[in-house]
Amino acid sequence: MAHPDDESMGAGGLIVRHTRNDVMVHVICATRGELGWGGRPAGARREDLGQIRTAEMESAATALALAGVEIWDYPDGGVDKCDHAEITQRIREAMTTVHPAAVVGWGPDGGYGHPDHIAIGRATDAAVAAMPEGDRPGLYHLAVDAQLDDFYRETIALDGMDGNPLPATVADHIDVVVDLSPDEIQMKLRAIDCHQSQLEDWRVSIRNHPDLLQQGYGHEPYVAVSTRVKGLTSAGLLGEFA
Repeated sequence: MAHPDDESMGAGGLIVRHTRNDVMVHVICATRGELGWGGRPAGARREDLGQIRTAEMESAATALALAGVEIWDYPDGGVDKCDHAEITQRIREAMTTVHPAAVVGWGPDGGYGHPDHIAIGRATDAAVAAMPEGDRPGLYHLAVDAQLDDFYRETIALDGMDGNPLPATVADHIDVVVDLSPDEIQMKLRAIDCHQSQLEDWRVSIRNHPDLLQQGYGHEPYVAVSTRVKGLTSAGLLGEFA
């Protein structure tokens, strides 16, 4: 991932689904998110944001029951200007240590065109492709489908605003959809709430709209770039864990 909160807001349900089924999940975060300032938490200073978001990420790791988390120090807003080969090599080294059955990252659209998302996603894809074919994990991209795009449009309207808070790129096709149970949504929300500095007003207002919660937070689409076993298992896990 590129920033603290990507793991919870983007793939929190997928992570919870797997950790609850005793699948170890490791997260790499390329930056400390020092530019993502929204004025929260109260009394915080902009210059402390990197430290604040690092602590938030560590709290979210506990909420998601992650087996491990690495937070790197690439500049927020500047990952695309960093050494692509170096980032790719670091990701490959991490995969060599962890031996993942599946890797989940950002696709070439970055979800909504964020340069950091695109850059870390490109490096992740390159790291997987560089591995010997027999050792390559399944590779999945976070994606936005029409339902999720509608969700963002509806939720921003809760605060009396028009448009989409995230100008999402709707994927041409989706391979895997993880639909969460109400219990899983609540676990995802607990992880999201760890990222207090990033909670826009609509992310608070939505708690009073269970239908919207299910439509958006309870719905995670992914593109399968390469898989060992297609689709989800009977337990709703990625096919690699059949």
